[in-house]
Amino acid sequence: MNKYRDEAPQPFTEEERLNIQLGKSFFWWFLETIFIKSFEGLTFTGHEGQREPFEFSNIHREWAVLAQFNPRMCLQAPRAHLKTTVIGQGGPFWLMFKAADNELVDGIYFSYKAELANEKVAALKRLILTNPYCRFWRDLKPTSENIIDFLVDWGDGPIAEVTLKGSGIKSATRGRHPKFVICDDILSDFSNPLASTELRLINRIFRQTIMSLPSNPDDILWLVGTPQAYDDILYQLAANEDWMWLIYPAISDWVKQKTQWPEKFDFERLTRIRKNIGETAFEVEYQLTPITVTDQFLTREDVLLAVDPQLSPWPVGKNFVNLDKLGTYAGMDIGKMVHPSHVSIFLEMPSGTLIQLYQRFLDNTNYVQQVKILNALAIKFQLTRGYYDNTRNELDDRGLSKRWRGRTFTNKLKADIAVKLEKRVFAESHEKGILLLGDERQIRSIVMVRKDLKADETPDGHGDAFWSNALAVKAADDGPVLVDIGSADPRSSLMKNQRQESPRDTIWRQLGGNQ
Repeated sequence: MNKYRDEAPQPFTEEERLNIQLGKSFFWWFLETIFIKSFEGLTFTGHEGQREPFEFSNIHREWAVLAQFNPRMCLQAPRAHLKTTVIGQGGPFWLMFKAADNELVDGIYFSYKAELANEKVAALKRLILTNPYCRFWRDLKPTSENIIDFLVDWGDGPIAEVTLKGSGIKSATRGRHPKFVICDDILSDFSNPLASTELRLINRIFRQTIMSLPSNPDDILWLVGTPQAYDDILYQLAANEDWMWLIYPAISDWVKQKTQWPEKFDFERLTRIRKNIGETAFEVEYQLTPITVTDQFLTREDVLLAVDPQLSPWPVGKNFVNLDKLGTYAGMDIGKMVHPSHVSIFLEMPSGTLIQLYQRFLDNTNYVQQVKILNALAIKFQLTRGYYDNTRNELDDRGLSKRWRGRTFTNKLKADIAVKLEKRVFAESHEKGILLLGDERQIRSIVMVRKDLKADETPDGHGDAFWSNALAVKAADDGPVLVDIGSADPRSSLMKNQRQESPRDTIWRQLGGNQ
């Protein structure tokens, strides 16, 4: 027991009554004013190693706001970032706290195993028992530490009953219709990843059983956890319009060194953790990269070698002036209609190093519009040569500029351009390298490609930026087109008798090559 239950409860003060009313109305207020009282006297280690009073941060307030207005929410967050505390425990506490008169608020807490679910329910029960705002609540199951069953009382007598029980995900059955359902770590953990057959089983249980438990659209079903594969239920829900799908990698921007919870995990501390636990564990537990894709062809650490933090994309509305007539090369990976395409454009410096001028994902863009975009880019950047994936002939006969040339993806070509990109990334100072923009989505896309040169389908695509950049490298290595292909604008019928020379053309002419 605690002091609030050992002593006769004192009536609520006016301030407490105001907090109770606001806490019922706003999850974030409940989190910061009511729930925080359950942690009085506790501290956490700050990013500099000092002990600091327990408190919630901006990211936790954001989760609370999003949860309140989204009865179907899937939250993926890093290890030790309080996703269970805020949503898994704070969420049910708030739903019970705001119970209306004569209401029964019942819930089920699912984890991978029943033992884990019961542990989390027991932890929440202790938080309720130690919270001064619950000093009038009556425990109807005082001898059952892992069953929550309280009569809610604000000092004037009981008004509602609230219950919560734990269960293993594979024990879920249809027929019950609780007021709320919490699913927390239903996919086991990083140290014991599930086989694909068991992941499919849990996916099926979630869709066929768990999603049918709430009887009303406004009844709560919240899912929190860490992904294991791009085809597990946490990632599949990204395509479901009824769900608010959220993912919060610990480091939100590697180039700007931004983190989700800087008060506890700043960039320097996370870098130390990465060094201590290893890159694979860090990518899974903190960056939320599914463990099934930790055998990347290029790791995040590799890609960051080629990222220039000072490099900014060329402004869309600014004219591109290429007084030195340097070569501009591009690549584009064309996605199916359900996947994005990605285009990447580079300027080749006299040293041969490629500097990324522009990159863009084309989400939900039809092929006609994609051709218009590619033609506009060819004109704007005075494209020397660009390659695009023409394996399925999607852009044939659509008026694409001749500066763009289709390449059919064979296993040999994919292996060749992947190695060429790799060589650029690891280039020494005297070798032809590559400098990339620090766009986080582009980085995530590049590291999706595994050593077998395949990539899982994800909400971000399936390695599109890897292949567009690899094609651009291939275009640069092949050099300028040595025949007159006319204007970059496909609408132009004028053919120049002599095209502008690039540095490669000059060298070719000096060597006596025929153009």
